[in-house]
Amino acid sequence: MKISKAVEILLMIHEEFGDIEITGGTLTNDTPLKSITVTDTVGREIWPRSPTYQTVKLQVDGVFLD
Repeated sequence: MKISKAVEILLMIHEEFGDIEITGGTLTNDTPLKSITVTDTVGREIWPRSPTYQTVKLQVDGVFLD
């Protein structure tokens, strides 16, 4: 993933969820960044795929880089 795309995604997350922590992920020479998601405290992905976080009050844990 290009830096510009990562920054764009992180800015969208910041607008929607505020200044949340980066709580996990893996970045290595052999595994470049391919996705950025927001997870809840149980580890479920709630952004960008789950629309339920808007209707049900899920506790946001942070950003996961993969």
